[in-house]
Amino acid sequence: MDLPRQRALSTYRAAPFRPPACAGAVYPDAPGALRRALDGWLALPAGAPAASTPPPGVVVAPHIDYARGAAGYAHAYRALEASRADLFVIFGTAHATPPRPFTLTRLDYGTPLGPVRTDRALVDALCTTLGEDALLGDELVHRDEHSVELQAVILAHRLRRPFTVLPVLCSAIGHLADPRAATAPFLGALGRAVAGRRVCWVAAADLAHVGPLYGDARPPAPAELAALAAADRRTLRYVEAGDAAGFHRDAVRDGARRRLCGIAPIYAALRAAGAGARLLHYQQWTDGVDSVSFAAAAG
Repeated sequence: MDLPRQRALSTYRAAPFRPPACAGAVYPDAPGALRRALDGWLALPAGAPAASTPPPGVVVAPHIDYARGAAGYAHAYRALEASRADLFVIFGTAHATPPRPFTLTRLDYGTPLGPVRTDRALVDALCTTLGEDALLGDELVHRDEHSVELQAVILAHRLRRPFTVLPVLCSAIGHLADPRAATAPFLGALGRAVAGRRVCWVAAADLAHVGPLYGDARPPAPAELAALAAADRRTLRYVEAGDAAGFHRDAVRDGARRRLCGIAPIYAALRAAGAGARLLHYQQWTDGVDSVSFAAAAG
């Protein structure tokens, strides 16, 4: 490891908590203003049907910014509020694509509402099994990554009871023909480490990314957006079925066109839970030039 990176990692690890990277930009950094903003973003329209899922064991939520993904977050976290879990394993996309498949941190996640506690005993147990370098060698990616942070902030707002999280940043698996072998050591060790505990598995995952911002020559036409939505919904049927292998296989179809960035978190959550998640909401956000799709699901 080069010296500047080693120094940055040492500085990160010496902090009392992982500082919020998005406060003051994606969401307000003052507690009162943040709670009011979250209440607005997470409010469902009057007359929206009540959540019908039992207490969920697995939840898929967006990681797009709150303002654009509000409806997705609202549906996912209404379902998650029914959870009786005291440990939330949050699988988030590591947009920096580190070389190791899963990256943990021992630091609590700081939020303007107070720190969200990381289950350090669980991190220690996993590092004892798999090795510190395997799970913490890329730990610095947590510093600037938003995918887990945006879930931690909502959990701090919505859950007024003791709980801990395991923040897991997932590197890309779309290039793998079958990701089972690459993910099995960590997911197997994690499953054994939490056996008998009340766990909710959370995938912080967006779906397709299209338009010039993401490398396309032009904005998608309405017919192309409709075709992408149909493809997303086809892929999400595997999530509902709890078919992780089928989800991965379908998610990488036409991968260069769709650019699904939540493949690894959803795959990991499905494998860990051993169950599917019913689709609660699907949406394509667009500004008329670029488009990002996302979903909420719980089961």
